[in-house]
Amino acid sequence: MKVSLDSLDEEIKKELENFNAEVINAANDSFRETAKEAAEMLKKGGPYQERTGAYTKDWAVDKRGSRTSVVTGLNGYSVYNKKHYQLTHLLENGHQSRKGGRVKAFSHIAPVNEQLGEMVTGKIESKLRG
Repeated sequence: MKVSLDSLDEEIKKELENFNAEVINAANDSFRETAKEAAEMLKKGGPYQERTGAYTKDWAVDKRGSRTSVVTGLNGYSVYNKKHYQLTHLLENGHQSRKGGRVKAFSHIAPVNEQLGEMVTGKIESKLRG
């Protein structure tokens, strides 16, 4: 592609804008996919023993806010428990029992959260490569 010296800055700007759009699209797709995978991982259960199965099946993904970030153009996603949101903190961190002791903490959200960063960066890189 031949470009005159006078229009070089415009061509560079165009290419950078195209690349920026590709990165934003790849990141948004990766965020959505990773959030869905995180919800599925949490639906598989954790180190706790569940009586009814209602807690694990209620994990869901939702896009945060009604629109994307104005500055970056990136979407945010929340992984949450629809009906049993009160239990997430109690199970993850433990709590005071009725008899005065402590109930054991069952860390099941933190391990999934630690994996998300690596998962999403790997997805973005693979989408940008090909």
